[in-house]
Parts: sequence; C-alpha cells; structure tokens
Amino acid sequence: MAIAKTVDVFTPIVDDPYTQGKIAACNSTSDIYAMGLLDVIGVLVIMGIPMNLPIEAAREMLRGFQDFCRDNETSIIGGHTILNPVPIIGGSVTGIGKEEDVLMKSGAKPNSTLILTKPLGNQTAMALSRVTDEYLDMLDLDKSEITRIVDFAVELMTLSNRKALLVLRELEDELGIKIANSMTDVTGFGILGHSQEMAEQSGVNIIIDALPIIKGTDELASMFGHALMTGKGAETAGGLLISVDSKYADDLIKKLHDNDSYAFKVGKVVEIGISDENSNTDNKTNQSNDIKQGKAQLSDDFNVINV
Repeated sequence: MAIAKTVDVFTPIVDDPYTQGKIAACNSTSDIYAMGLLDVIGVLVIMGIPMNLPIEAAREMLRGFQDFCRDNETSIIGGHTILNPVPIIGGSVTGIGKEEDVLMKSGAKPNSTLILTKPLGNQTAMALSRVTDEYLDMLDLDKSEITRIVDFAVELMTLSNRKALLVLRELEDELGIKIANSMTDVTGFGILGHSQEMAEQSGVNIIIDALPIIKGTDELASMFGHALMTGKGAETAGGLLISVDSKYADDLIKKLHDNDSYAFKVGKVVEIGISDENSNTDNKTNQSNDIKQGKAQLSDDFNVINV
C-alpha cells in the first residue's frame, strides 16, 4: 500500500468564484494523479479570505471545489479558513494505491516516448482575459477568438488528470504489463522545467521536439513576455507528462483519443551522453556537464501543434 500527501494553494486566476474553486481542486489533486494514484481518499480545503470579500464569493469557491471533488470520486473532509489580505484557495490531498502503481519522476528510461495529456498555454490565455478594452485593438483579435482562447484554457484547467490516468491503467490491464515508467504534471516550471526534473532524477537525457499549444497563444506569449515557446511557460492544472515504453506509445495515444482525452507525443527519453545536436540550450559550453547529470533540451526545430 502506498500513501501520498500533497499541499497546493494559490490565488485566484479567474473572476468567477465557482470556476476558481474547480480550478483550485483540479490543481490540488493533480499531484496525486501525477504519482499514479487513482484514489484520493479526502481533501482538506485551505482558504484565505479578505475581510471585504463577500461571503457568497467564498461559498461559491468552496462549492466549485466540492463539485470537482465529487465528480472525481472524492470529497472535502475538513479544512481551515483564515483571514488573508488576498483570496487564496487550495488543499491538502491524500491519495492511496498499490505500491507497484506509483510513478515517480525518477523512473524514466531510455527508449521511452513522452506523452502530454493537455495542450499548453493557459498562462497566456489568462493574461489575455485581463487585457482591458482600451488595449484589445492592439492584439488584432476579434472578441470571438478571445473568448475561444480563454474558454478553452478554463476547460483545460478544470479537466481532471484522473481521466487520463484511468485510461493508462485500463490499457496496462489489457496488455498485462506496466508500460509507463515515469510521470509528472506540467505546472509552474513549464514542460521543459518539469522534463528537466525528470531527466536529473532519472539519470537520462530528454529531448522535447513538439509543443502542443492553445491555438493563438504563441504570438500572444511573445507580446506578453511569456516563455511559452521556449518550453518554460507556467501552467495551472496542466496535463500529465508520461514517459511510456515507445513500443506502446501509439497504443496509449489511440486509447486516450478513443476516450475523448487529449494526447500528444512531445519528446523522447535517451541515454545520458546522447543529445540533440539542434537542441536549444542556454549555455552550450556547459553541455558536456549537463549531459552527465541528465538534461532536458528543446530542439531548435521543434514542431508546434495548434489545438
């Protein structure tokens, strides 16, 4: 039996309190699913509310959090609320499962394919939602396109990673073998940053050769000064990044698609000492040292997948 506990708290990124509650719940539970554990046995909600926040807004955040939990077969079992200068919401999450089901960042193996289960770009989409009317003309986007980008980002941030994990487990049960060797979720450090964690802890090199993004966020990211197109753009409640035996990568992608889940091949895991000659590194003079300790690299000729 494996038991995992995580804590995650952050400030609101959308105006609607109910939606913010769902995003917070999705973000808080994601770390448990990213370890390969399907069963969240309870969530302690942590809330901070300012004195001037209407009580109805706090109730709506809590309702959104609880509704997300119920939709994912868990519930709020308690928590703590404090007075705080700005609103915050998150949770302490407990998950359980079989020890053999646990997937860590340290397990990635050469000859594996990296699969991402959500497109990137919600940091930029949320920045777009805060652009005031007087500056919208500078963006050369009509209102329907802005609405599409923002609504899609919210959809992704409230999409539980439990769904993709269930599909992975179903495929492994069908095959009778474990095909995933490492997993994490893509959040604050971006896809390259979390790949770097995986590479260092696993003692491998990782080459990222594709960036699936919310269509339209590439140019916006450049305008806003975001690092999306260098693989370092922050995400909230981002998708699972799964290292899977390359022989079964297409099988997993097909099964995810068949179950109405997103799935993208974004890179590969290789042995230390092997790197992409076209990789985008911050300091190539230190590349030999980077390779020895495990390095994640973004290929210069990476593919952009607009979603």
